[in-house]
Amino acid sequence: MIVAGTVAVAATEDAARRLLVPEAWAMAYSRTHGDFPPLAPAEEIERRTMTAKERELYERGLDGHIHGTEEQVAEQLERAIKETGADEVLVTTSTYDREALVDCLRRLAGIARRAS
Repeated sequence: MIVAGTVAVAATEDAARRLLVPEAWAMAYSRTHGDFPPLAPAEEIERRTMTAKERELYERGLDGHIHGTEEQVAEQLERAIKETGADEVLVTTSTYDREALVDCLRRLAGIARRAS
């Protein structure tokens, strides 16, 4: 069985959560305006004034994803695999900051190497 989901890994839990911000905002915006905007920097999004509906969708868009430090993510992935019985995990991550994304993917690769 394959499970799929968004995973964000960074030096701190807060930094990992910030990786999720651009995609969460783009999804909230698309659901309230009908078009999907380009991903924007997390700092810019956090300064935006959002309607109640945008805020609700944005906050929901941040929930339910695996994110945190390498140790936290390894534990969350292990739990997800155990709970689902998955033998394969398909990971997606999308964010505005390309350097942070590369760092995230390197950290994720490190988790995978240590797990095998």
